Amino acid sequence: MTGGFRIFARAGLAVAALAAAAPGAAAQVPDSAIAVSHGGASLFRVNIDGGAVFGGVYNGGNSGSNIAAEGSGTRMLWYPQKAAFRAGYVNGTQWDDANIGNYSVAIGQNVRASGDNAVAMGVRSTAANGSSFAVGEDNTATGYASVALGYHAHTNARRGSFVFGDNVTGGTQDSVRAELVGQAVWRLSCGMRIYTTQSLNTGVAFGGPAINPSVCGSSYYFGQSGAMISTSTGAYLSSGGTWTNASDVRRKHLFEEVSGDDVLARLRTIPIRSWSYRVDDDGVRHLGPTAQDFRAAFGLGADSISIATVDADGVALAGVQALDARTTEQAARIAALEAENAALRARLERIEAALRSSTSTPD
Repeated sequence: MTGGFRIFARAGLAVAALAAAAPGAAAQVPDSAIAVSHGGASLFRVNIDGGAVFGGVYNGGNSGSNIAAEGSGTRMLWYPQKAAFRAGYVNGTQWDDANIGNYSVAIGQNVRASGDNAVAMGVRSTAANGSSFAVGEDNTATGYASVALGYHAHTNARRGSFVFGDNVTGGTQDSVRAELVGQAVWRLSCGMRIYTTQSLNTGVAFGGPAINPSVCGSSYYFGQSGAMISTSTGAYLSSGGTWTNASDVRRKHLFEEVSGDDVLARLRTIPIRSWSYRVDDDGVRHLGPTAQDFRAAFGLGADSISIATVDADGVALAGVQALDARTTEQAARIAALEAENAALRARLERIEAALRSSTSTPD
């Protein structure tokens, strides 16, 4: 025990004894090793099991407030008049009274929580609005109830926004900012994976070609190279902008042969119309069947309110095959008719030639 702490402990015990002896003083907690109170209010207590409590009276930083320290320095600060807590180091005025929000917390290096109920942690991070949260390096939460995490994230005074910035290269990067109220913005240079099982074998990944392969690796997502959005089911959005459905034969079973002519017959029963979605402007038009008509005609898909693109493609391909078969058959028949017609023409020409020859011979 250092000399300074011994003096403090002795002073604390003396003050506690005087407070306990004073008329109307609050009774000391039995398991306290050190207890300090004033005017009947507990200010500080250390229990014999090592637990500690700092008390005080909250007044919102109004008259009578007296912050224990301001300016630069290394310290742990409990400011009861604002029910605020600080711990770490600051090189300026980050922890001065004017920069401390009511019920706020700031822990780290040069962090500031000036908003009420705000939290700032890390290095040079700022939570400057009510209920804002800034954790990491050089992050700023200036929107009410906004969150800035990671590296150089800035909520840009957009309330309710969430911004996360990465630090892939390890160097200084431009800050990533929210652009709209209630917007979530992520900068993830090596992509993002969302797993939906504990075994980490199902989910969705957002990525594409890595901007820095030496740092990010090959950027393969569920076995699909260069996909912007990939799923564990095998479907993905390519970096070129096309959605690709899973169609691996190893994922399929219960195969049945399909009659192309039957597909065409069923297809004739489906109204193919132009229409607009109710949520779109009237000028945005689409072409195709309704899910109910499609389901009634083919019985495909999981329900009657949606059409899987693989099913629509399958119907179209089956119809094309049927039409191709008809076209091939018709072409063969046409070729046979043309050959027969050519033979008949040749025969007719021979007959006409013979007739001309017989009429031109003298008696």
